[in-house]
Amino acid sequence: MAILETHGGHCRDCYKCIRYCPLKAIHFSDDQALIMQEQCIHDGLCSNVCPQGAKEIVPQYHTLQQWIDEGRHVVVLMSPAYLGLRDDPHLIISSLRALGVQRIEETAWAVPAVSAQYWQASNGNPSLLSSCPALVRLVEVHYPKLTPHLVPTASPMTVHARSARQRFPEARIVYVGPCTAKKWERQQSWGDTDLVLTFQEVYRGLRNNGISLGSQRPVAPDISGSATARQFPLVNGWEKTWSGDDIQGKTWAISGFQECIDFLESMQAGRIQGQWANLMICPGGCLGGPGWNDYDKVFVRQSRLMDRIFSHQGGERPDWIPVDHTRSFAPAELERQTPSEQDIQDVLRSSGKSSLRDQIDCGACGYDSCRELAEAVLQGKAQLDMCIPSSRTQAETMSNIIIKATPNGIVVVDPEMRILSINPAAENMFQCSEQALKGTPVHNLLDTDVFDTVCRENRMIVNNCAYPHYGVSTRQIVFPVEGQDVIIGIFIDITQEQQRDEELQHLKQETLQRAGEVIEKQMRVAQEIAGLLGETTGETKILLTQLMGLMKDDGSKDNGGDSGVR
Repeated sequence: MAILETHGGHCRDCYKCIRYCPLKAIHFSDDQALIMQEQCIHDGLCSNVCPQGAKEIVPQYHTLQQWIDEGRHVVVLMSPAYLGLRDDPHLIISSLRALGVQRIEETAWAVPAVSAQYWQASNGNPSLLSSCPALVRLVEVHYPKLTPHLVPTASPMTVHARSARQRFPEARIVYVGPCTAKKWERQQSWGDTDLVLTFQEVYRGLRNNGISLGSQRPVAPDISGSATARQFPLVNGWEKTWSGDDIQGKTWAISGFQECIDFLESMQAGRIQGQWANLMICPGGCLGGPGWNDYDKVFVRQSRLMDRIFSHQGGERPDWIPVDHTRSFAPAELERQTPSEQDIQDVLRSSGKSSLRDQIDCGACGYDSCRELAEAVLQGKAQLDMCIPSSRTQAETMSNIIIKATPNGIVVVDPEMRILSINPAAENMFQCSEQALKGTPVHNLLDTDVFDTVCRENRMIVNNCAYPHYGVSTRQIVFPVEGQDVIIGIFIDITQEQQRDEELQHLKQETLQRAGEVIEKQMRVAQEIAGLLGETTGETKILLTQLMGLMKDDGSKDNGGDSGVR
């Protein structure tokens, strides 16, 4: 089961998790930073540094709630680090009781038994204390040759869980503390601890159940640890847990992810001599873990813990009944893909880094050098566009190409109306030089108040404007750039277009005039024709009338002659 997860869509190009993770156990897919489970040591520190909240500990509080709802017997083992909580540490005890937890014990009670085993170790030079599960995971996966140096003793959490299992065989054993890697440790020793929750998960769950710490009365746990055992979460607290003879030999107390890696590197190279070494991945030890419910500095938590180791005593401290404290380790060296030098150089060249001078190693991508990024790209862990300087250069280059190649004039001015930039098309259009006019008032170039209006009213203006002294007419688009304190003017040369419009208008006027003349002439011809037609029609009518009269007269005579013959 995954311990840390990435919320899709929340991750946005900051690469902070990569910068913070010395192992670079993160790969990018679809512009999302995803955790590489096989390389991650489950320290959870990336969840604290992610500004978008894209990395989160997989919540498991619902399991505790389910057990309580089912009436299960639940035993909570409380990390000694709980004395560093901002609230009175006994309030979380009473709140868990109000939730339905039957029994709560401090794991500090089990610390002396574990510490005794540590100090008897003689399995390396030095022996690595194995109470920090993230450190164990780091050694097993990334420094497997050092695995024999790990003291084969289970952590206080596991030893305490074995004791609770022996005393309450039917109970559900839940460990509460600031460490996410304890969740991984539980997975490796199934049957000892049933569930691991962080302080953050518990506080959130209590709020969701309507349980306010402020309304509770402080209650001590059923079993408490001694003042010395309660210092175990501190970087050098493990030394104070030993009640035997004085420690002989060189000892080391190291905290911090990169510091632990540096120590292991030196140890693997044979440069470290000593008897014991306690390496804690979180800065400041467990007080700097990722599972706290506050953002206080580790020193503040340390101060609170030290103030409370005596004042917050209570509960019983029965004699410890020995249980099995052994554990084993499983080195699992990763198969690492090593890109060829030629492939690395090809990637570097494709990102504009053909020489060492171009490899500025700024770390903006999260990797320490340009070469590391190139290797990660070839391993499928990174994307080439993660290189901010390269992406910026490419974007600027493309922008410059567009600005220089566009046929439209571009003039950029600042709020004081001083010219910042003039592109080649504008230089040609307005017969000027950017070098000569840069930094001078725009009114020296353009006799218009459009820039003043845009600046004053903070809006875009689009209109046509003629510049007779330059012999050009333009369609100008002038607008402010939000957040940049610049105003951009884009000038489209419409001189030829206007000339064509004027010629077309002139042609229209000539055509209308000629059409009027033709129409007038046609009207005159029509009138003349009509007149002629009128005269000839009248004459024709007279002739036809006379002819018709004659025809009638002839007919009458013919009829009379016929009747006389008969």
